[in-house]
Amino acid sequence: MADLEIVRVDTLEQAQKELFPGSPTIMINGNDICPTKDVRYAAACRAYVLEDGRVSPLPSAQMIRKAVRTAKSES
Repeated sequence: MADLEIVRVDTLEQAQKELFPGSPTIMINGNDICPTKDVRYAAACRAYVLEDGRVSPLPSAQMIRKAVRTAKSES
């Protein structure tokens, strides 16, 4: 069984302290499932680029599954 922690980020100061790139952010073992090069920490919405190039407010199920498989293989 995995542990789940939900962290609420309400302010820019919290976002910067938590290194929070926007909501939603999913992290596994401290690693963002979809890291980006130009990270701006903010208490704001986040956009994901899906496998087909479309922009979405959520990561795809495939992106999440891939991140879980990668994390399992690294442990």
